[in-house]
Amino acid sequence: MDDWPHLHDLWQRCTGHGGAAGTSGLARDHQDIKALYARGISMDDALHFLYQQRPTLQAYTDWIAARTRPRPAHAASPHQDVLSAAELRHFEEHGYLVLRATVPRAQCAAARTAIWDYLGASPDDAASWYQPHPGKRGLMLQFSDHPALEENRYSAHIRHAYQQLYRTSTGTGTGTSTGIYASIDKVSFNPPETPQHRFPGSALHWDVSLQQPIPFKLQGMLYLSDCPAQHGAFHCVPGFQRHIADWLQQVPPGRQPREWAIEDLRPVPVDGMAGDFIIWHQALPHCATPNRGPAPRMVQYLTYLPDHLQDQDTWI
Repeated sequence: MDDWPHLHDLWQRCTGHGGAAGTSGLARDHQDIKALYARGISMDDALHFLYQQRPTLQAYTDWIAARTRPRPAHAASPHQDVLSAAELRHFEEHGYLVLRATVPRAQCAAARTAIWDYLGASPDDAASWYQPHPGKRGLMLQFSDHPALEENRYSAHIRHAYQQLYRTSTGTGTGTSTGIYASIDKVSFNPPETPQHRFPGSALHWDVSLQQPIPFKLQGMLYLSDCPAQHGAFHCVPGFQRHIADWLQQVPPGRQPREWAIEDLRPVPVDGMAGDFIIWHQALPHCATPNRGPAPRMVQYLTYLPDHLQDQDTWI
């Protein structure tokens, strides 16, 4: 692969051996992420290894080689439009889209089994759902490297849908016809609330700076388990990508927009079945919710990013 200069630069910057000169940190970061993702390596895993181990260049090179996963041939298949005119209109109006039955239920079941194995837990032992685990970060698990997750990650239908939206949608920014690449992201494990175990997720939020204009970028997640509205379903504020600039002007003086959003906005549930995939505009405030169902809600996160992504430099 021709990505080694970016991977080498990441090692230099994280281990104190210098770094590339004349390139902005933000631009470097996107190239580093793209290089890691191309090898099937998550940024979280790479940073944990670099900062915890402070490896030599040879140890880092060996680690990269051992963690590199070949992409399946269909990951580069020619693009095909898969979204109907009605689906495109829904996305433009509401800022999100649900792709029903995109991943076979058997593949979702394989991913759930991988998560149970990772946690050392069992669907038949409710006590095991709440046991401590070093990979738990609230709802998120530091778990991305598994063949079952890879199989879902390279769903052709999901990739084609992302590509079509990037090419045809304008949202509050500008659509793009450039290439895209898949993220290597985590999974989420949201067990039912009990009196002893309260919902550990975050409130309504954005994963992007609110500096205007918000660049057109998509986020996505795959339901690995059936998820009715009250079982911890994804929530968002439909259509907010079209109103966020005006809303920001109306935030009361002295209030922070992110805090005010929790009080002022009313998200709605987007329920689904195992195999349904949700894509949303990053300008939509969103959140997970408490699970009041009988079993854990499991989700796999996956987005596709444009080759030439430009984020805002200022975080607000």
